[in-house]
Amino acid sequence: MKPKVLIGVTGGIAAYKTADIVSQLVKAHVDVRVVMTEAATRFIAPLTFAALSQQKVLTTTFPDNSSGEKDVIYPHLYPATEADAFVVAPATADSLAKLAHGFGDDIVCCSALSLKPDCKRIFCPAMNVQMWEQSIVRENSRKLLEMGWHQIGPEKGWLACGTHGYGRMSSPSAIVQIILHSIF
Repeated sequence: MKPKVLIGVTGGIAAYKTADIVSQLVKAHVDVRVVMTEAATRFIAPLTFAALSQQKVLTTTFPDNSSGEKDVIYPHLYPATEADAFVVAPATADSLAKLAHGFGDDIVCCSALSLKPDCKRIFCPAMNVQMWEQSIVRENSRKLLEMGWHQIGPEKGWLACGTHGYGRMSSPSAIVQIILHSIF
């Protein structure tokens, strides 16, 4: 049986890199599902992830219809309860705060609350250098690490906003290698 990875995409410019992560995981014979915050859909379309994963992409905790499919009726539970690994990429300052404090007000954070205890949890920070350097953002990252999450990045480099420093999401290849190592 293929390992199952749930990718949570949040609203940052690095969301475009997550498409490559999904593509590489699918090529590695991983069953990939994607959930996206509403903000993430402003940076990249759900259709991109649906095409790459060959799976429906969930963007809301409220069902559009009552088709009887469990991910339509209970999108906050499925596919999260079936995931072997959950990866938030990019993990924005906002999503780190919500995850660290147990908020469930979007499909990504609600999915995080529904994971099995043995599910691998990974977050890939990506944000402006000034945001990354805020003590509250660092505190939220530390809290997630203390709760058993694994952090990949951020890396130092040029950022989309034109600044230079830490805040750049790690390369998709590096992220994929860590995900694959955690599930195989």
